[in-house]
Amino acid sequence: MDFNLDKRPRAPYNSSGGLGRRTGLVLHRWIFFFSFLAVSLFADTPLWAAEAAPTAKIHGMLINAESMFGDNEKDTAELEGKVQIVFQGQHLKADKARVYRRSRQVELYGNVEIMDAKNTIVGDQVFLDYENNTGVIYNGYVQSGSVMFAGTLLQKTGESEYIVNTADYTACTNCPASWSFSGTTVRAELGGYAYIKNAVLRFGHVPVFWLPYLIVPLKSDRQSGLLTPNFEVSETGGFAFSIPYFWAISRSSDATIEAKDYAKRGLKALFEYRYVLNENSNGSLSAASIFDKAFADDPRLNTYRPAGERNDPIDRWFTRYNHYYEMPDGGVHRAQINLASDLQYPKDFPEETLNFGDSAMENRVSYTKNNQDQHYSVDSSYYVNMLHGNPLAGNEDAVHRLPELRFAQAQKNIGDTNLIYSLDLTYTNFARSGNAYDDMEEVIIDGAKVRFPKNTCHSPKWEDDPNCKRIYDGTYDPSIDQIRTGQRLDFRPTLYYPIKMGEGLDLLPKLSYRETHYNFNVEENPYLVRRYLRTELSTRMNFSRIYGDTVSSKATRYKHEIVPEITYSRLPWFSQENHPFFGTGNLSDAPYSSRDGISDLDIGSDFGVQFDYNDRVYDRNLVTVSLLNKVTEKRWVGDRPEYRQIGYLKLAQSYDASQEGRSTENWSDLTATLDMRLDHFQTYSIFNYFPYQNVTNASSRVRLLNDKGQFFQVQLTRQYKITPGQPVDTSTRQEDYTFSAGFISRYINLMGKFVYDANWAEAENGKQIKSWAYIAQYKPPGDCMLITFIHEQVVGSDTRFKLNFEFNFDGTPKPPLPPEALDAYGFY
Repeated sequence: MDFNLDKRPRAPYNSSGGLGRRTGLVLHRWIFFFSFLAVSLFADTPLWAAEAAPTAKIHGMLINAESMFGDNEKDTAELEGKVQIVFQGQHLKADKARVYRRSRQVELYGNVEIMDAKNTIVGDQVFLDYENNTGVIYNGYVQSGSVMFAGTLLQKTGESEYIVNTADYTACTNCPASWSFSGTTVRAELGGYAYIKNAVLRFGHVPVFWLPYLIVPLKSDRQSGLLTPNFEVSETGGFAFSIPYFWAISRSSDATIEAKDYAKRGLKALFEYRYVLNENSNGSLSAASIFDKAFADDPRLNTYRPAGERNDPIDRWFTRYNHYYEMPDGGVHRAQINLASDLQYPKDFPEETLNFGDSAMENRVSYTKNNQDQHYSVDSSYYVNMLHGNPLAGNEDAVHRLPELRFAQAQKNIGDTNLIYSLDLTYTNFARSGNAYDDMEEVIIDGAKVRFPKNTCHSPKWEDDPNCKRIYDGTYDPSIDQIRTGQRLDFRPTLYYPIKMGEGLDLLPKLSYRETHYNFNVEENPYLVRRYLRTELSTRMNFSRIYGDTVSSKATRYKHEIVPEITYSRLPWFSQENHPFFGTGNLSDAPYSSRDGISDLDIGSDFGVQFDYNDRVYDRNLVTVSLLNKVTEKRWVGDRPEYRQIGYLKLAQSYDASQEGRSTENWSDLTATLDMRLDHFQTYSIFNYFPYQNVTNASSRVRLLNDKGQFFQVQLTRQYKITPGQPVDTSTRQEDYTFSAGFISRYINLMGKFVYDANWAEAENGKQIKSWAYIAQYKPPGDCMLITFIHEQVVGSDTRFKLNFEFNFDGTPKPPLPPEALDAYGFY
């Protein structure tokens, strides 16, 4: 069995002999060797001349000992007392030695050490054929870097080949070793592999695992082989055991093939392929498949299955592909594929799909090319709707962009004038496999109009009932049905004329024309054209001051800037016919601002839901006032200046004059954006205060950290559903507090995170803690091993406990996991 324990470069380390005897520092060994050689070869009087120690040279060997005796008849030399021999890059030390000049062999006795640039041999006795570089070591060890073999009898069969009897093998720097393998026989090639018979894994002195045969790598290059096993326990899957196999396909590609056996789910096959195309281009392909016995009993699945199919296992799978390629022509090819057999797969296996909690699985392929002034792109996006109640629901209602073509001309001066122009041209085809439109129906609930797909139960929650079926009546009703497919061609040229009025005062008038053509896949009113002009005038002032030492050229300095800005945007001309695609309301009454998003509430509004944000005409007569504060630090790293923005605060609010006489809510929400990035304090926060509803939406993160990588973080996510002109229902808000922390020490790394639901009383499950996870890493002494425990509770799912062992051969402690590692465990 081939256990590939690690694939990173290894660094040399100290030892004190056997698994308990190690030599001195490698640096000390080199200094001693070169000092001895240099003095011996070039000095008039060697260092040992003070004690009158004899020196001789035999067959190119430089020999030094307290006493030497030569037998010319037997052609031997007897050496005693601090014996040192230098020969062909090797330095030999012993208490006694006998040199056989005729057979070119040497016998070394007592405290024997043989050192060269790569290896160290230590033993009680060593018989060495110094011409063939072979020999026998008794009660000793061989050390190369951090790899060491010890045994009662070691046979040196070549330059780097050894056969060891009653052997011990480890790569740990401590004594006793944190882990080791013992075997009856070990055949090892330093820089290659070690083949161990009757291998016993020991932690300290305790045997824990036996294998009849084991192969381990003794080189830092990537190599094929089995990785250490992983263990997992979960409520749904039960106990799971996995064995990964690493396949070093080539220098630029490799793969991991894994078999994972769940006690309750069954056997699962996993595969991950990785490749590098050039210095900046790479990709990966991941896939898995399982005939899931546990999922067969899932209530969510069986609720929607026919009675004859319930509790039958099904084949589940996923595929994820990421690709980035910088092509020779200067273009960039990107691909992002994420597909699964069912909609619950991301919930059951969040670390595989990496999109648990998303409303859709996005699949995207694109080609982009940029030059100094222009941008070209071809883009296609395929979406999988994740919001169905039935985990095996089809994807006929998802709308895709197949394709999207774009050309953009960056801002460029017209001739030698100060007049600047830009251009944006985009074509998008919105398509889906189902109907071109949605048959809709309306009901009044609590005085509000609710629109939803037509179904047999006439209920907006029809997907929660397996007996409810969606209805397509085959007739498009423009008064209520929702157009979902079509083509859009959007053309937008813009002219700018920047004016500098004086020191710190800038004006930017802008004029843009936009023309959008629509072609809908319906029989009634399939064509539509929208045209308008937009004028915009921005004025801003910049007040700044430099703080810090202004005398020294390399002193750290800070620049504080205050930038007030007023922008007025207006549509002096607008041309568009009324069309059901834009709802039944008067287009001039649409309360759209450039900061408004699209939400489910728009489905029931008089203005409906379009393809995306670009279909809205916003900021028709809008004044926006903003105030920006920012601080920039300039510091020197060596002879190079380094700039970073350490503080940013922006306040902004708009007044919509187009709503005068139509609405009492002319002022927009007040937005505050705070971004601070200091050495030990970071925060990024966005607050939106809605003055008419008197509520604040917030997304805020505050992190404290130190130079050791330890941190503490608090995050707030609070979202109210805002409908202009209507009061806010605070019971439907999302308000989550996320606490996370990380602790790093010499032997233990700890990191944890949990999400507290402040609105838990209104939640369906009534739980205060939505999700949690922690990671504990134990680093035993010896810099050769890492034990990782992971315990997690996925949102709305069961708990998982994971355990894996990672052997480290390089002698360098692994860096701690980044705080972002917790995001893979069911958080969103």
